[in-house]
Amino acid sequence: MKMETYIVTIYAKKDHAADVQQYYQDLQNMYEEASGFISRKIFRAKTGAMEQAVKATYSEEELANTPEEDHDHGEHFVMIEEWESIQDRINFGRSMSKEHHLKVIPYLLPNHSHEFYESI
Repeated sequence: MKMETYIVTIYAKKDHAADVQQYYQDLQNMYEEASGFISRKIFRAKTGAMEQAVKATYSEEELANTPEEDHDHGEHFVMIEEWESIQDRINFGRSMSKEHHLKVIPYLLPNHSHEFYESI
């Protein structure tokens, strides 16, 4: 069976990661009832874990030679969904009311992505 992979990345505003996490977890029943839905995983970044590990591993001189680029300063989430077809995912998104989507928008930073992917 062919499967379509849909990946969403978002950043929650500082101090709102728990709200974003709860919102997406609360959608699980809707997903499970959706036509063509196969599976979904939600990942929440361990914010600061990489930075701590790098600082503990590299010298101050090494760190000074490779400054970190600026990036969004929120809590990063990645959601990976599997669907029977692209249209099934589109239909699922359309089935949710605009009001439902607006519940989470105030907690998100603008930078996000959502797309279908293929394995390589």
